[in-house]
Amino acid sequence: MNSGTRALLATAAAAAIAWSGWQWWRARGAADASAPAKAASASAAVATPPAAAPIAAASRPPDPAQIGYRQRRQDELRQRADAGDSRAACQLGVDLLRCADTSAAQQILAGAEQNASASLAPEQRAYMARMEDRAHQLIAECRGAQNDAWRQGNRYLRQAALAGEPEAMYRYARGDSVLLDYSHLATPEFDRWRAEAGNLLQLSFEAGYTPALFDLMTAYSDNSSPITGLIADDPTKARAMRLLVARLSGNPPDPPASRDAGLEPAAAALAAQWQRDYFAAVKTPLQRMPRVMPASFAALYAEDGGETPACSQ
Repeated sequence: MNSGTRALLATAAAAAIAWSGWQWWRARGAADASAPAKAASASAAVATPPAAAPIAAASRPPDPAQIGYRQRRQDELRQRADAGDSRAACQLGVDLLRCADTSAAQQILAGAEQNASASLAPEQRAYMARMEDRAHQLIAECRGAQNDAWRQGNRYLRQAALAGEPEAMYRYARGDSVLLDYSHLATPEFDRWRAEAGNLLQLSFEAGYTPALFDLMTAYSDNSSPITGLIADDPTKARAMRLLVARLSGNPPDPPASRDAGLEPAAAALAAQWQRDYFAAVKTPLQRMPRVMPASFAALYAEDGGETPACSQ
């Protein structure tokens, strides 16, 4: 596989691993509420030990000015969203979902003593100190969150998705709201998501939203996540997605597996058609994929400057 295509696929794989790990961590907690969950870490070498109980009391007092700003911003976004502004609805939905689950932040703080251990390398301690600062900030900011933050966040994110906002279609289809902590599987919202997710992911792709390309490539290949389980496997389309990645990266494609060699003509035609119809505006070679993390996850794990602002494209 050439280096350009490999780099883009590696970036997508890293994002998928982080997303899958986040989902696994949530699912584990939902399956056994009595078992303390492990905090997901962007540094695999640093493990946070389980806590006996959440330590929300250890979080810093909220900054009234910051709380007031966030509330005013949400009020403004709500007015715009209710007036039909789909981008504002997307931004509001993501912002509300940011505070719908702070358990990851609490688990980071629960491991503060271990994270400051002298046995860790200085750069690891510095990294975990930054993580703890973010966790403190997130918990403080979310103290005044609405009790129905999840339901309202899902509502506005879905509203933006159904209005055709590409990032909202992608976030909603991926399950950023209904799969937040796997506690909403028996809700009408989850049933609606199951009926809508596959089509919305496809529409996000057709809108030229590049993150959707990689999720669809996985969906056509296997059933490794809830959303991919809703989309039928299709080897020709899966191969076409890989060829499209190669075209966007400006590099020759990797050769097909021997069992898929017969699919190459149809897959190549599809890749060319998709680039022409959906990704003509993408400047090639594409060097970097935008990182689109779930809101509460991004608040903790996105390095400064590394996370694209929500619903900004």
